[in-house]
Amino acid sequence: MSKNKTIIGIILVVAILLVAIGYAAITTLQLDISGQAQATPNQSNFSVEFTGEPEVSDPEKVTAQVDEMNKLQATMNVTGLTSKGDTATATYTIENKSTDLLANLTAETTNSNNEYFTVSYDIVEPAIGAGENTTIKVTVELIKTPVSTDESSTIGVTVTAEPQQPTE
Repeated sequence: MSKNKTIIGIILVVAILLVAIGYAAITTLQLDISGQAQATPNQSNFSVEFTGEPEVSDPEKVTAQVDEMNKLQATMNVTGLTSKGDTATATYTIENKSTDLLANLTAETTNSNNEYFTVSYDIVEPAIGAGENTTIKVTVELIKTPVSTDESSTIGVTVTAEPQQPTE
């Protein structure tokens, strides 16, 4: 019997060693996930427009309004400038209606009669955060007299709003 006990003992030791070696042979596993991410431009994420009624320097000389149907368009008409240095101004409010993007504002002017008129602008805050607003003041000045005949000019100010990621 002792021989049987020895054989059973050896078998048990071998079985325990095999189980231990089996557990030792099991290693960690890595599970991989791969794929792609895509973003699609959506213009509705960036919205900047004129709001409210423009303020004018002299209602007898200046009319200004924002187009109710297209808040990206506004007008300014000036009449009655008679003396060198006469100016007329209109101040427009620009609002950044975006939920998370900054708007960097720049502007360019056009003027078809540089001999008699200058057109200038002043943007109070050229970088506005989401939900904020600023103003742009447009000034038309008569720079030359005498005016012997009616002088006119086609004027324009094009404001460009460029989207920027906030730096928080």
